[in-house]
Amino acid sequence: MLATVSAASAGGCNVGDGTGSATGPLWILGCKEGMPEGTEEAPKMYDLEPDFFAGEPIGDISVVPGATPSVPAQNRLIIRMQRTGNATEINDTLYFDIPSSYQVARCLRGAVDPATGQPDWDTGTGTADPTVTTPWCEPPGPNGIPRIHLVPFGPVRAALTPLDTCHMTSPGPTVVSITGVANDGWIQFNSFGGAATPDVPVADREPIGFNFQVGYDETLSATFDLALTDDRTQTAIYKTIDVPPPPRIGGTLQGFFDFDLKRGRSAQTFP
Repeated sequence: MLATVSAASAGGCNVGDGTGSATGPLWILGCKEGMPEGTEEAPKMYDLEPDFFAGEPIGDISVVPGATPSVPAQNRLIIRMQRTGNATEINDTLYFDIPSSYQVARCLRGAVDPATGQPDWDTGTGTADPTVTTPWCEPPGPNGIPRIHLVPFGPVRAALTPLDTCHMTSPGPTVVSITGVANDGWIQFNSFGGAATPDVPVADREPIGFNFQVGYDETLSATFDLALTDDRTQTAIYKTIDVPPPPRIGGTLQGFFDFDLKRGRSAQTFP
């Protein structure tokens, strides 16, 4: 089952409506006829100025519709913050990719096994990188909701594709394919469907069901602080290539998003 939805802010009904921001010092090499957008030594202040918000839940096709799975379903969720409602190919877009909504929901729920008192969620780092020692699901903060540590190829992945900022007009117009991925930082979901229940005592929190998904008309709300580096460099490191290419993008982005999931053709990324 593949379903795509768009965003509408609380009280609104238009596709792509929502609120959010993403700003910070970035440097991007090779943009606009080869000229840099800042340098590593002198980054340039970047503002995504998002005006379109979309969520794209992709259901696990191995689950029979209407059935309760006996193992956790791999229901994926892709969140997009775009500069405009135009196609992603000519847009600056900030993505948050969640391969398993179930795992993130368990982190946010923070339930424990009543018999043992042990955490119900995955307590690992979310990566095979031995230099990373921080659990991907960090302890709850003052508001009772945990932050999620961002690592490449982890349980929550963040990426910026500045395809509007990085383009050439000759012999064009063509885009310059540069992607920055989060290799550190965090995201805190204040609302992820009904997953977070900070007002319920830990011992009374119900475990997350195996088929968890954020549903239509439910809210996605989060704050984030991202440390970005080049996707090519991180992929080379992941694949243990001896000499990774030097990064062409880096910096930090801070911001938030807040919107409700709504159906809408303009949010679809497939025919």
